[in-house]
Amino acid sequence: MKKTLLITALFLGMMSLKAQEAHFGIRAAGSFTKYKASGNGASGYNDFSKGKMNFEIGAVGEFLLNDQFAIAPELNYAGSGDKLELIDGDLKDVKILSTAYIQIPVMVKYYLNDNLSLNFGPQIGMLMSAQGTSKITIDGDTETVTENIKNEYNSNEFGFNLGGSFKMDNGLFIDVRYFMGMSNLDKYSHDSSLKSSGIKFGVGYYFN
Repeated sequence: MKKTLLITALFLGMMSLKAQEAHFGIRAAGSFTKYKASGNGASGYNDFSKGKMNFEIGAVGEFLLNDQFAIAPELNYAGSGDKLELIDGDLKDVKILSTAYIQIPVMVKYYLNDNLSLNFGPQIGMLMSAQGTSKITIDGDTETVTENIKNEYNSNEFGFNLGGSFKMDNGLFIDVRYFMGMSNLDKYSHDSSLKSSGIKFGVGYYFN
């Protein structure tokens, strides 16, 4: 993690030297994420996947290279995960997978005009925590069990973002993006994989 943060800091330093103009600010977003399984047992997982609401917050930068292109790195603390739900008569079995990451997206922004841009770019995430909560309800009685499952996940996640943003003249901006995970989250899988995806709606403010 320290190596990744160091590389990111060096990258930001290089960009600030080359940029015509630089802005820094904060951003918060709500997200809806899901996991998708492939390989052995995939259909059993995917049939019960319902998705999960999350929240993220972090710092953003924007380095304008010219009138149309900018590089916009971020450093976010972000929730992710999924919810599985099985209902069979009087039995309701719900499992909530909750993870938290330090995420570093690096977005390339193409400005269609002074305010509207199309954004795309890679993202790396470092796993901070992961827990699984099982809620089993039978005839109205619910039993809840929560356990730490961080050791079942790979420590890093790689993916790609695609979206757009609208920046106002006063520094406020809104954005929407789709994240597609490209790495397997399941540390111990051999003939299957588990990848995340999600849609995010963000709002932020550039201080300068």
